[in-house]
Order: sequence, then C-alpha cells, then structure tokens
Amino acid sequence: MKFITCASYYGTGSSAVTDLITECDNVHDMGDYEFRFIQDPDGIRDLDYNLVENNHRHNSGYALRRYKKFADFLNGGHFIKKYNRYFGKEWERLSHKYIEDLTDLQYVGTWHRELWDKGRVAYFLERGVNKIFHSVFHLNRDRNIQLFLKKNIEYATFPQEKFYSITKKYIEDLFSVANSDGKEFVMADQLVPASNTNHYLKYFNDIKVVCVDRDPRDLYIAEQELYHGNIVPKNVEDFCIWYKVTRAHRAFEQDDPERILRLRFEDMIYHYEECSDLILSFCGIDKVHHVAPKMKFDPSKSIKNTQLYKRFNKRLSDVKTIEKELWPYLYNYE
Repeated sequence: MKFITCASYYGTGSSAVTDLITECDNVHDMGDYEFRFIQDPDGIRDLDYNLVENNHRHNSGYALRRYKKFADFLNGGHFIKKYNRYFGKEWERLSHKYIEDLTDLQYVGTWHRELWDKGRVAYFLERGVNKIFHSVFHLNRDRNIQLFLKKNIEYATFPQEKFYSITKKYIEDLFSVANSDGKEFVMADQLVPASNTNHYLKYFNDIKVVCVDRDPRDLYIAEQELYHGNIVPKNVEDFCIWYKVTRAHRAFEQDDPERILRLRFEDMIYHYEECSDLILSFCGIDKVHHVAPKMKFDPSKSIKNTQLYKRFNKRLSDVKTIEKELWPYLYNYE
C-alpha cells in the first residue's frame, strides 16, 4: 500500500496538501481526521523505544499495556466516534492482535508503577500498611502485604526487523479495511511528526511525507486573532522561543529526500502550478489522475490566509518582535 501523509508544526496549513492530493482519482481520502496513533505518547513510537531500543524487565510490558489502553480509547464508542468510524470493529480486533503478536511472555505479577497508577491513595495506603507491618513484626522487608490484586505482566524483546515487520503488517491491515475501494494511494493526515521523521519511515513499506511550515508572523496572528487556541504561547516572546524550539531539529536531522518533502504553505498559493507539480511528482502521482484541480484546494481562496500580520494594527509591535527574533523563518513575498 502506498501511503501519503502530511506533517506539520500546528496551524501551518498542511491541510492544503491534503486537499490537493485528494483531488486525484487514484487516492483514497481518509478525511481531515488526524491519525496520530503512531506518534503520540503511548503510541507505536513508544513501543518501539521500550521493546527495541531500551528493552527492560518492566518497561516493555508496561508499554504494551499502555498501547492497548490507548488503542481502546482511540476506538471510540456509540456516541463519540473515533477510529471506529474509519476501521469499524477491525481497529479494536487488529490492535489487540498486534499486542498479542508483540508479547513473548505473560505471567501474574506486579511492580511499584502498577500500584502508583492506581492513584496516590492506593500507593500510600499500601506503602503505609507495609511500613507498619515491618516495624511491628520486624520481618524481612522483601515480604510485603499485597492489598491490591496482582495482574498479568507482559514481557517482550524484539530485534528491530521483527518489530518493524509486525508493525508494518498491522498498519497495512488497518488501512486496507478503510481503503475498501482499493485505491492505489491512501491519504491519511498526521501519521508521522515533522521532527525525527526519518525514524517513522521504518513503520511503512511505502510512504511519502510532506512537511508544511508557515510564516511565523501569520501563525502567531492566526492563533491570537482567529483560532483563539491554547497550543501556541500567547506572549510574543514566549512564542518566539516556542517556534525556535519546535524547529531546532532541522539543524541536525537529515531527511530522506526520496520520502520526505518540506515546503512552505505560502508557496502553494503564490507558486501554485510549480508547487502542485512538485508535490504530485514527489508522491508518484501522474498528473492525469489530478482530475479535480482547485476543487478542494483553491489558491485564490486560500490567499486570504496569508499576510495576516498586515491586517491587525494592534499587533504591530508583536510582529516587529517576531521579525527580529525569527527572521530566518520569514517568508519572502518578493
């Protein structure tokens, strides 16, 4: 299966790429939902770290249970649809099978993190009871009273090749369910992050990643005046630090040029023909399949989302601060 995904830094306009690509008749469109189960905390990347990179007697089983809990949450329910809207009952079934395939050993036991996860009250209650128990009876401190039931402890250790093979099959099986019309490409948003992107390529047999960034002046203005969100710092000095930190990886990461493309949102609008040809060629899509150009992404409409920093005079001081602190990231409109 040929995957195409967008990666962004938040609010940088990656949906423009999604819209452009899904104007092609050989692309299965997964919609604007963000499929973040690979990159989010407790996701597949965390499994990779705990099973392959830093296998540990506690960490591996704990990570497996965390992923199962995460997957069950992502499944959704009858009233709040999440992944079950796209994969039906197969999301839960295939996710549980994935965990089973990654589990080498299962036995009954416990450790302190399991107790801590039950909450502070449970943790300190059991610790307190055992402290009294040891001080009164002067028993070996290795002997403890178990107030809470033990549970299954999973253990797994994998060579990289086996973990990646199982993971690739899991991901392909999932999206084969969604891609019921058998299109050549599947467009799924935010499968991988914009940082450390090379590592995430290991989870796919065939994937193209388009990373989109945007002029920091417009991002800041859009967040403060249009989105009114809580992800980007509201203080402009803090925003400048945040912007630099989230892009710092570019100084030392080397992208695979065959599978990762980085571009600017503004180029898609002001250099539409050139940029759209570049994106389609990079993804391996013949232009003959671009059957509905500008039906979803129309640069003449999206242009209103550029140069926002010129429309709010009350933010002039903030814009000047951004221009001073983030000048390497500014878009050149000339």
